[in-house]
Amino acid sequence: MNCTIVKPARTGSIKAIPSKSAAHRWLIAAALSGLDITEYASGISKDIDATKACLNVIGAAEGKVQLEPEESGSTLRFLVPVAAALGIDADFHCKGRLADRPMEIMKNLLEDHGCTMTPQGSNPIEIRGKLTSGEYSLPGNVSSQYVTGLLFALPLLEGDSVIRIEGELQSRPYVDMTLEVLETAGIEIEEKDNCFYVKGAQGYALKKLPEIEGDWSNGAFWLVLDAVQKMRAMFGHIEVTGLRSASVQGDREIKRIIREAMKPGVLVIDAGDIPDLVPILSILASARTIGCKTYIVNAERLRYKESDRLDAVTDVIRTIGGNIEDLQDGLIIEGVEAFKGGVVDSYSDHRIAMMAAVAAIMSKAPITIERAEAVNKSYPSFFEDYVSLGGVVEIAE
Repeated sequence: MNCTIVKPARTGSIKAIPSKSAAHRWLIAAALSGLDITEYASGISKDIDATKACLNVIGAAEGKVQLEPEESGSTLRFLVPVAAALGIDADFHCKGRLADRPMEIMKNLLEDHGCTMTPQGSNPIEIRGKLTSGEYSLPGNVSSQYVTGLLFALPLLEGDSVIRIEGELQSRPYVDMTLEVLETAGIEIEEKDNCFYVKGAQGYALKKLPEIEGDWSNGAFWLVLDAVQKMRAMFGHIEVTGLRSASVQGDREIKRIIREAMKPGVLVIDAGDIPDLVPILSILASARTIGCKTYIVNAERLRYKESDRLDAVTDVIRTIGGNIEDLQDGLIIEGVEAFKGGVVDSYSDHRIAMMAAVAAIMSKAPITIERAEAVNKSYPSFFEDYVSLGGVVEIAE
C-alpha cells in the first residue's frame, strides 16, 4: 500500500493509543497468573496480537508447539525463556527480519542452563529442554528485552537465580516497566550491585487485568508534529491526551527533548534509553534553525530493528531534501528550510512510515510512502488519526 500525504495534519486532539510495551508485559503476567486474556488488549497492534496468540498456544501446550511471533522482537525475546522455563519444546516461526536479529546471547544463556536452541538466522527458531536455575550473566549494552524475558521466566524455576549485568544497562526504563508489572503480579525481585536476585518457585498472582496506559513512543509522533509547528510559527496545534507524566516509559523523555530542541545551538541526544524515538527525532532535528546541528549518539542497536533504522532514516531524510549524515552509532542532522517532498520507502518499518508522514508538515510538495501498511505493526489506526487531525491522505493499493 502506498500513502501520499497531500495535506499534513495540523490541528485537533488525539488520545494516545495503549502502550505496546506495557501491553506485552501485562499479557504475559496475566497469562502466567491464569487469567483469561481472550479479549484483553485487543486491536492494539500486530505485535500484541502475536504475543496473545503465542501465550494462548503455550497455555494449552501438550508436547511440542508451533509459535508465530510474526515480526515482534518483544514477543520472541520475552517468550523464548518463558517457554524454556515451562519445559515446553517450541518452534518460533518468524517473519521479516526477525529471525536474523541478534539472539546469540539468549542462545548461550539457555544452553548454559539445560536447553538447546538453534543458531541465529534459523527459521523456525527451535528451543528444546527445560531451563535450570542459576547465574545468568549478560552485558548491559545489549537489548533490555533479554533481561525482561529472563525476569519473567526465572521465578517459574524451582531454584533461586541471579541475573548479573556487566556494565551499564541500556534501555533501563523498559526493565523498570517489567519490574513494575512483576511486582503487581506478586513476583519478588531484589536488585543490588548490578544484579537482579530472583527467588524460585514463585507463583504469578495478578488479580485483574489492568487498564493499559497511553504509549509515549507513538504519542511522540503527534508531539513532534505539534512542536514543529511551534518552531516554524505555523498555524495549528495538536493536543495529545492519555499520556501519564509519572510513567516509567523511557520515551516520556520526548517532552524534555522538544524543549531542548527549541533552544539555539548544538544539541546532543543520547539514544541509549530511547532508541524508538530516533526516527521521529530526525524530523524534530530537521525543523530546528537552519544549519543548527543535532547529534544523535549511542544508537547502533537501531541497525537490528525491523529495518536498519539508521540507514532507513538517512535514506528518507535525504530523499525528501534534508541534511543528514549516517555515522556508525548515530546521526548528525542539520536544520533545513523545508523538505522538497518525493517518494520514500518505509522499509516495511512502522516507525519509518510514521516518521515520513510527520515530515509532510515541513514539505513543499506531497510525500508518498511506499509499503505504508507497516504502521499496522504498532499503530493500525495511524492514518485514520492523521486524517482526523486535518491531514489529507491518498491511498493506492
